[in-house]
Amino acid sequence: MPKAKKTDKQRIYILDTNIFMADPDCMNRFGKHMIVVPDMVIEELDDNKKASGDKGYNTRQSLRNFDSLRRKGNLIKGVPTESGGSIRITSDYDHVILPSGWKDKPDNRILQVAKGMKEESEQPVILVSKDTNVRIKADILKVKAEDYKHEMIDEDHLRYNGRNEILLTDKDFQKLLQGTPIELKKAKFERCNKDRELLENEFLYITNQTTYGTLLAKVRENFIVSLQYDSIRPFGVQPRNVGQRFAIEALLAPANELPLVILKGSAGTAKTFLTLACALQQCAEENIYRKITITRANVEFDREIGALPGDEINKVGPLLRGCMDNLELLVDAKSVKSREGREEDIRSKVEYLFDRGYLSAEAMGFLRGRSLTRQILYVDEAQNTSPSQMKGILTRVGEGTKLILSGDLSQMDNPRLDKHNNGLAYALKLMAGDPLCAVVGFTDNETTRSALAAKVAALIE
Repeated sequence: MPKAKKTDKQRIYILDTNIFMADPDCMNRFGKHMIVVPDMVIEELDDNKKASGDKGYNTRQSLRNFDSLRRKGNLIKGVPTESGGSIRITSDYDHVILPSGWKDKPDNRILQVAKGMKEESEQPVILVSKDTNVRIKADILKVKAEDYKHEMIDEDHLRYNGRNEILLTDKDFQKLLQGTPIELKKAKFERCNKDRELLENEFLYITNQTTYGTLLAKVRENFIVSLQYDSIRPFGVQPRNVGQRFAIEALLAPANELPLVILKGSAGTAKTFLTLACALQQCAEENIYRKITITRANVEFDREIGALPGDEINKVGPLLRGCMDNLELLVDAKSVKSREGREEDIRSKVEYLFDRGYLSAEAMGFLRGRSLTRQILYVDEAQNTSPSQMKGILTRVGEGTKLILSGDLSQMDNPRLDKHNNGLAYALKLMAGDPLCAVVGFTDNETTRSALAAKVAALIE
C-alpha cells in the first residue's frame, strides 16, 4: 500500500509594517497559512497614511484592505483570506522579555510578538520583514526570519540583455546580407547561446566563418531580419558601438510596433543621451509624438514637493539634472564662437523645447490615475522604482505612447529596494521576450565615459 502523501504543515507568518507598505495585497500571498499582524503594525500604518508618493498610497490601501476584512468578521479572532488562509491582529505579548539593552520602539514590539508566538505555538513561526536589522534581531531571539519573497526577481531574468551572438552558415548569412528574412526555425546556426531559445525582439550580432563578415539583425515575428533604422542618425547622433546601434533600433521603432523599450547598463553607456536624441528626432523633427514626458525614479519623489518654489519643472528639475545635461549636449550650438554666447544659446534652445511643449518634466506621483496618449514617456533611474510603482507606470501607457525605462541594477539609491525587488527588475521579468517589448543591455566595454571615469569605475568594481 503506498504511503500517504505528507501535507505541508500550516505555518504562522508574522508580517512587519514594511511588507504592507511594499505590497498592500500581501495578505493574499501566503496561501493557506495563518498571518498574524501585531497591533503595532496598524499603529505604524496610521502614522504613515498621509505620506506622499508610493509609500502613502500603499499605506492607505493596506488600511482599506484591513477595514474590508473587519466588515467580514472579527479580526482579533481571525478572518479568512482569499488564498485560503487566515489573518488576525494580536496585542497579547507585552509580557515577553527582550534583551535589556533593546529600546521600547515599534520594531521591538513586533519582535516581542514573534518571540511570544514561537514559545507558545506548535506550528512553525516565521517573521517576514524587509528590514535587515529586524531579521538580525530575530536571529538573536532564535526566531526564523525571512525577506518578503513575492516580489523577488531571480538572476535568470536580471541577466537577460536582449542580445545574442550567433554564427550563421554561408547560405543564411548571404540571404541576410541581401535583406532576405530567415525563418527562425529554419535558420542554420553553427554557434548560438544554447541555454535558451532566441526571444522575440532579441538583437543579434551575426558572424560568418568563411568571410569573417559581421552584420546586425533582430528577431521579429519568428524571423531573423536586418535592422530597419541602422542608417538613421537621430538628431545628428552617430552611434559609437553595437549596443548603441541596437538601442537606436529599438527607440526609433513606432509605438504601435514596439511600445516598451528597456535599457539597462552601467552609467556612461549613453542610455539617457540616446533616448533623448531619438525622442527629439521623433517629436521635434518628425512630429510623430505630441511631446516627451520625462520623470525620474528617485527616493526624493516620495517626499512632498508642493512647498518648493516655482512650477513643476522648477521643483522636479534638480532631480533631472542628468537629463538636462544631455539635452544641452544635443542642442549645443557649435556655430556660436564665444563661450558666453554659446552657453546662452544652449540654454535658450533647451528652454525653447520646454516652452513649445516638446518636453515636460513631471514627478512620478503625478502619473497616477492618468492615461498618456501619443507621447514618449521616459523613466530614468527605473531601478529605484518599487514593483507597485512600476505596475502603475506600465498601466499609464495609452494609445500611441512609447514607454522607455532605463537604469542600472547595480546602482540602488532607494534603501527599501535591492537588485531583486525593484521596478526595473519587475519589468524585465514581466515583459522580456514579449512582442511588445525590446531589451537592450549594454556591456561594460560599451561605456562612453572619459578615460578617468572609466578607470575609476573599473577599479571600484
